Amino acid sequence: MPESLQEYQTFIQEVDARCERLVKEHSPHLSCRRGCSECCTDISVLPVEAFSLVLGLRTASRSELSTQDIENRCSFLTNEGACSIYPLRPLICRTHGLPLLYQILEYGPDGTLLKPEEGPQWQLFYCDLNFWDVSEDQWEEVFRIENVLDMEEWNRRLIEVNERFRGSADGSAFLSDVWKGRYGQGARKELYNTGRIPLSSLAWAL
Repeated sequence: MPESLQEYQTFIQEVDARCERLVKEHSPHLSCRRGCSECCTDISVLPVEAFSLVLGLRTASRSELSTQDIENRCSFLTNEGACSIYPLRPLICRTHGLPLLYQILEYGPDGTLLKPEEGPQWQLFYCDLNFWDVSEDQWEEVFRIENVLDMEEWNRRLIEVNERFRGSADGSAFLSDVWKGRYGQGARKELYNTGRIPLSSLAWAL
């Protein structure tokens, strides 16, 4: 593993450890399994996640990979709805299905972030296929603060890891390849507009 990805790998190991504990705690409510792919849409990821995927895809056996071109679906789903890059999957895929806590952000007409008068407001998200049997009077017990993922924290940390990666030699070379069209014009446009790279562009470049 290149030095530029060591911090990212450590971060992912922390995420997996946290998610593994929550999967055990919430197992009575989880229906996620191999082939459950309703949430597997064509997402975009940060450059450090994309670069990690690229390196993993280069060393993976072609027989282990499956790429599809189905609108709005992840390019790496098999025909059976399984993830063919499961060990390499990005943060959003590792956490989806678990109860996730996000801060509600509000913006003014000019696009500036508004500061709430009563302090930060939070919203809980989870997959509709999970926790369907949890009634409102059970929420406080099931979704205790220690039993949910604070995605503001994990996303903030990932952004910090990504910024350091962008400043590395590997990061600069990878982003240069994206700008030159190595991963298609869609990836170039997405990087310019959002700073992210579509998963479909990585499958396209295989």
